[in-house]
Amino acid sequence: MGSQLSEQWADEYDYPFVDRGDLAQVMRYVTVHEGDPIYVKEKFLDQDIRGAAPPDFSDPSEPHTALARFPIPIYLTTNYDDFMVRALQHAGKKPRQVLCPWYPSAPFHPEDFQPPEGEPPAAHPIVYHLHGHANAPESLVLTEDDYIEFLVALGEERNQPVHMSASPSPSFLPPPVAESLARMPLLFVGYSLRDWTFQVILQGIVKALPRTMHRRHVSVQMLPLQAGATDDQRRRAENYLTRYFNGLNISVYWGSAADFFRELDQRAGGMP
Repeated sequence: MGSQLSEQWADEYDYPFVDRGDLAQVMRYVTVHEGDPIYVKEKFLDQDIRGAAPPDFSDPSEPHTALARFPIPIYLTTNYDDFMVRALQHAGKKPRQVLCPWYPSAPFHPEDFQPPEGEPPAAHPIVYHLHGHANAPESLVLTEDDYIEFLVALGEERNQPVHMSASPSPSFLPPPVAESLARMPLLFVGYSLRDWTFQVILQGIVKALPRTMHRRHVSVQMLPLQAGATDDQRRRAENYLTRYFNGLNISVYWGSAADFFRELDQRAGGMP
């Protein structure tokens, strides 16, 4: 989807460079051309996000629906939409939507991470938007400059000394999120190795965890090959990517997200 959107914006703004499929690069060009990053993010949301048709939440193999049926206390997403929240509501849960405070003046309320007293966290799961949400255009990590700023700010926070205070300051990875990253394996769904979003999560968050906290993760991947690729090209690409992900302690499922959840359903004897 990202490459298709990128091509559309590249056509609209007569993008002159060869990397037309790189959305972060193209949107940086658009932002420089318009001179107003918030206007560009509003336009992007209006054209491509806010009017998008929601998935069929009644389909058990639909990725959001399949994930919503598990007793998971925290969902990390880099999507700008609210489909994960709506899937959780469809599953009878009461999700809490929280934005990562990566940008200046971002709201931060530590109490958002506390479930109602006496209630299990999985009944009130957190949907943590690392890269912003459509309701707050300023929160979007969209251009290449946004991704760089996000990574730099994340690195600066990681290197800051810990100060105990009565009023916690905004944090990229608040304690409940950091604790989940440290204790639980991650399932990556909907990412390509070439995605900036995937690289930010891998390089800025997962690899930054202490080695004692490294878990075995799973990534659902489609091979990023051109149409007409030969069997030999497919084999070499799969071998390379498997070795790359293995070095990051990530096991790969080769196939679509729908295929993954259908197979998971079959192996588990039906979703929980």
